[in-house]
Amino acid sequence: MRVEEYIRLYDYDKSIPLNPVTSKFVEKDSYVAYKVYYDSVNDQRVPAILTVCRYGSPPYPCILFLHGYGGRKEDIIPIADMFSDKGFSLFSIDAVYHGERSVPGKALYSPDIDELKANVIQTIIDLRRAVDFLETRVEVDSRKIGYVGGSMGGILGALFVSIESRVKAAVIIVGGGNIPLMIKTSRHYSVPPIRARIEELGITYQQLESLLAPIDPINFIHLTSPRPIQFHCGRYDDIVPAETQRQLAEKAGEPKEVYWYDAGHGLPLEPMARRIIEFLDNYVR
Repeated sequence: MRVEEYIRLYDYDKSIPLNPVTSKFVEKDSYVAYKVYYDSVNDQRVPAILTVCRYGSPPYPCILFLHGYGGRKEDIIPIADMFSDKGFSLFSIDAVYHGERSVPGKALYSPDIDELKANVIQTIIDLRRAVDFLETRVEVDSRKIGYVGGSMGGILGALFVSIESRVKAAVIIVGGGNIPLMIKTSRHYSVPPIRARIEELGITYQQLESLLAPIDPINFIHLTSPRPIQFHCGRYDDIVPAETQRQLAEKAGEPKEVYWYDAGHGLPLEPMARRIIEFLDNYVR
C-alpha cells in the first residue's frame, strides 16, 4: 500500500458540525484562556484550551500543541506567557485517553495493535478538527497556524503536519519515526506490554513494520516539504531512541532545521525555546 492510500485513513467528513462550547478559563495580562469542547469523528468530544493573545490586534497567528504521553492540554499554561509575549495564540487538545478523556485501563499506546492504530488515527483527526475550529475564530488568523509537539506530541505531530497542509510550519521535539524500532528499543514504561503482546502473537519486527506503516510518521514526513520543519533531538535519548529521531529528521524534506543536544529525553530549555520562537517568527507570523 502506498502512502497516498494510507492518507485516506485520516479523511473525515468536514461537514460534521463542530458544536463548539467555549468558556473563559484563565485571564492574565498577556492572554485570555478559554476551555473549549468540539465534536470530532466517532462520537468523540474533544476537550481543548485556546489562549488568545492580548497584545496588538487580532487576528493572531496560532500554534497548535500536543502534549507528551501522560500529559494533558493544560501543559500549555506554563508556556502561554512566553508565546503570548511574542504575539502568538495557542490551541491544545487532550489526546485520546489523556486528560479529560482518560479511561481507567485504557492507553493510547495500546498493546493491541489494531487499537493502537485506531487511537493514533483518531488523535490525528481530532487535530485536523482543531484546525477546523480555529478557522471559525475571528481572533485567529487561520492562514498562520503552526505546530509544536514533544515526545508523543512530536511523534504524532510529525504524522499530523505531514497530512494536514493547513499547518504552515512545525516544530518536532524528541519525536521519532520507525515505530517498530521504538517498540524494540525504547525504555518508556508503556513499551514492555506492547513487546510482550507482539511476542505472544509471534509477530516479527518485519511484520510489525508492515502492520504499523499506516501510522508511522517516517512514511509521511517527506510530505511536509516545502513547508518548513524544525527538529530538536537528544543524542542520548532512550525513551524516543535517538536513532529514531535521526531517521525521522533525515527523511524530512527541505527546508528543515535539525538541532542535536548532548541530552537524553529532556532537552535544555533556554537554547531550544530561543530557536523555536525565532523559527515560528520567521515561518508562521
